[in-house]
Amino acid sequence: MSKRSLLFCALVACAGASRAEAAIRHVPERYRTIQAAVDASRPGDVVEVGPGSYCGATLDVRVDLIGHQTAIVGCEEGPILFGELRAGFYLPGANGTSGASGTHIEGFLFDGRGISDENLDPLALGVFARFASDVRVEHNLFLGGVQAITNTAGDRWTIEQNRIEGLTLFDCADDGLCAGGDGIVIQIARDDLAAPGGSAAPVNRPEENLILDNHVAGAIPDGFDYFSMAGIFVFAADNTLIARNRLEIPDNPSADASGDGVLISDVCCDEPAVTPGARNTVVMENDGRGSQFAVVVEGTGGANTQGLVLRDDLGTVMIQGQVVSSAGGRRQSRIDHGFRRTLF
Repeated sequence: MSKRSLLFCALVACAGASRAEAAIRHVPERYRTIQAAVDASRPGDVVEVGPGSYCGATLDVRVDLIGHQTAIVGCEEGPILFGELRAGFYLPGANGTSGASGTHIEGFLFDGRGISDENLDPLALGVFARFASDVRVEHNLFLGGVQAITNTAGDRWTIEQNRIEGLTLFDCADDGLCAGGDGIVIQIARDDLAAPGGSAAPVNRPEENLILDNHVAGAIPDGFDYFSMAGIFVFAADNTLIARNRLEIPDNPSADASGDGVLISDVCCDEPAVTPGARNTVVMENDGRGSQFAVVVEGTGGANTQGLVLRDDLGTVMIQGQVVSSAGGRRQSRIDHGFRRTLF
């Protein structure tokens, strides 16, 4: 048995022991809002949320959030990120730590339908985290929105059996917002979010994350040509496993932007390439036939191919600008994959 397996077993045993002592906090029977239940929680408590529509919450403690026919909608009272974007659950952190590490989120509908530069009332972001580790996000439904699940510099996440439908983006029109279009993001901490040590410091790099059995679908707007859309975007992360996902970001003949099922890169946001790039990425048994490209590995000179494993992925695969396997009949993108101004 591997060290990771032994560690996982130990964590499960510990979780089972702590669950017996955990308080169960019911919304709305006992607490009117999810935020009130979270604010009253101690590490390991369970927040059970009943049917209905609710604002999201900022999580500064490890909790199990369990929804039962529960919709999370955009609210002024919920998390607001980047000054104006409404989010579902926000897991803040800094310098490699987050009080929300170990959180479990399951059974919610995140409603971002109708989001646009002209309408910021719906959710733009579903689950958004910084430096939170050991997080599980599973069995949720994300409708609309521009970035469903975002893990910045967190380790050992499990993102499993979620559905992301109607993924969209901010289309850069008329000098408006210009970002989004990514379903699941595993990204390095950068700029003012980064802990000391820069891009090579392990504390700033997401490690050992699992993305399994998710379904991501979105559509490129007509005439859009600023950056590609991606079902799963791995940005300068280490030891990421991406397996058995179904990814549908189809080609739009009326747009120059491409639809990438899985995108692995060291470049983002109109900034210089990150060094080192993505390392030890395993991409296997994903179905990207519904996307223009099933898998895209960017960069040159092996920037993102160190330890790369690709196996049994369905659809067109492009590595460092070269198509290495093709489902046939796919239009080649005219956009430079090295230019991306998409991530929050």
